[in-house]
Amino acid sequence: MKISKLFTSLALIGILSGGVYAETPDEEIARLKKENELLELQKKNEELKKGKGSESKKSVNVDKSGAFGFCKGEYANTGCFIGAEVGYASATNYLDSLDLNFFSYTNTYALPINLIFGWQWYFSEKMGLNIKANIGYASYNSDISMQGQTAGYKSSAIHYGLELAYLYDFVSSTKHTFGIHAKAGYEFGTFVGQGVDMPGATINPIASLDSYTKSAFIGGAGVHYFLNIHHQFWLSYKSMSYSGVDGGSTNVNGQNLEYYTAPNSLVSFAYAYKF
Repeated sequence: MKISKLFTSLALIGILSGGVYAETPDEEIARLKKENELLELQKKNEELKKGKGSESKKSVNVDKSGAFGFCKGEYANTGCFIGAEVGYASATNYLDSLDLNFFSYTNTYALPINLIFGWQWYFSEKMGLNIKANIGYASYNSDISMQGQTAGYKSSAIHYGLELAYLYDFVSSTKHTFGIHAKAGYEFGTFVGQGVDMPGATINPIASLDSYTKSAFIGGAGVHYFLNIHHQFWLSYKSMSYSGVDGGSTNVNGQNLEYYTAPNSLVSFAYAYKF
């Protein structure tokens, strides 16, 4: 009797144990699915911590097909671009003549308009290089004192050159990029439409002067913002080392007159579309 009771107890314990630990196929599938979801969530968290999540701009598979495929690189901010630039420039206009025994200059300002284009290469997610070419127009007209009279000095220029900028981004994602840049380069200014207007002058009024070309090293810095990778906005300052050594000269009644315009600095705002 005691033995049968013992077997009965063991049987009950086995049934209860099986009820606690045994799983139906559906329960097993649900448990495995939950474990997979937890593992995927953990993996995503680790990727975000390493900066390789959905906000990363690193291109795993770079598609170089299409007209501008050669521009593309490992990182999404790499590419060719084209745009426009407007600015506020300061300059100095000079008139100088030992024969006429005078030297005069005046500070002036201009609103240059440039076409810009080039290539941008990011070698990491937050650092890159920007190679930019520009060509544009500026007018540096001013009033200047000449032989005790006020003369209207006309000076226009076609500017063109190359710049290399180093970019560092504080914010770097597929939607927003914000950072700073420093740049250096070399540019030319072909000064055209030179002229001096002296109403009532005792000497012959100078209707026009010969054109000439000057060059300068440039250096500067600024901030940039990219929207959705393709739309780029730049706010920059640059200084220019133009001098009057290679300016123009003309003869006025047998007397030599030298003239030149020396741009000093430029604050500019630019928009470019990156392909």
